[in-house]
Amino acid sequence: GPRKFISRLVRGRRKSSKPGDLASAGIGDADCSPGVRCRTLAALAAAYEREKHDAEFVRRQLPMRIDELLLTEIGCSFEHSLCELICHSASKAAGGSDSEAALAARGTLLEAAGCAATALEGLEARLNARSGVACGEYVTPLDDTSRGKLLGDFAEQLAAGVAAAVPRILRMATQVGAVELRDEANRQLPCMRESWESIVQCKTQITDLFLDNDEVAMERQNFLFREAVELMEVEEGLPELGASELPDVIKFLSVAIQSYPPTCSHRMRAMSRLNALLCPEEQPEMGELEQVWRSLAEKVLTIVAEAKLEVTAEPLLDSIAASKVDSDISDGEWVNGIHGHHQDNH
Repeated sequence: GPRKFISRLVRGRRKSSKPGDLASAGIGDADCSPGVRCRTLAALAAAYEREKHDAEFVRRQLPMRIDELLLTEIGCSFEHSLCELICHSASKAAGGSDSEAALAARGTLLEAAGCAATALEGLEARLNARSGVACGEYVTPLDDTSRGKLLGDFAEQLAAGVAAAVPRILRMATQVGAVELRDEANRQLPCMRESWESIVQCKTQITDLFLDNDEVAMERQNFLFREAVELMEVEEGLPELGASELPDVIKFLSVAIQSYPPTCSHRMRAMSRLNALLCPEEQPEMGELEQVWRSLAEKVLTIVAEAKLEVTAEPLLDSIAASKVDSDISDGEWVNGIHGHHQDNH
């Protein structure tokens, strides 16, 4: 249910929790226990990838969960409003004569239909403000036909709720019946209010988690990258790293390094260490572990360098494209312009 889903997410994605907590809460696969430092680069790479997966999971699933609660929220609001109406009208009828009680019952029947109309208008306004709505694990686009179907189905539920309340309201037509109905509605009203407020609170928690998700993900990914840099800088020797673990570690380090600006201290430390591994001041005897680390450094540095070249080339390509469509520039001037751009770039 919604509460169980939210409790798992709260345990896993609150700001104070550690990387891996979402997986330990039963969402995703956990390789590291919460709060325990991962001591190998491969474990850090797996935790980093899991954090990205968890952030995307939250980003994709939470809006759907909110949509799934939409009809429930409006339905609970209608039931609460109807119970509140019955309680108020029965209290008034209980203090008058039988004829006054009958008039109160008649007026309550009309107002009950008004409660249903208000709930339907609320749903219509929400649907008109949306281009899609969650349906199971997918988002269904909304058009006039689909909106009309949702409104029609919900109108039937509201009509059934009003019809079920009619016999209760008719008990209000006598003073004795009004007293009994008043006491009954007074007992039910707190439960109705609690059900409605729990849905609203659930939606609020989901919204808070969604808004904090990117910040939490970035904080955890930073934590893992800092630990990886510290692990690479250990003085006791190169940490263990198997050849089969290279692809995941290369992806982790190259993605993490590119997510920081060039002036970031952790990026600079990582790049410095990788350069030292690739071009050491002394040429030690190359064992299997040293070869794996040198291959790691070479591939990560290559990926980062190629990505930097692509970013640097984008303004030049845009300038060339703009020059090609400028009919006021002669062919000679266009070529000279490109040559000048290349010189400036170099």
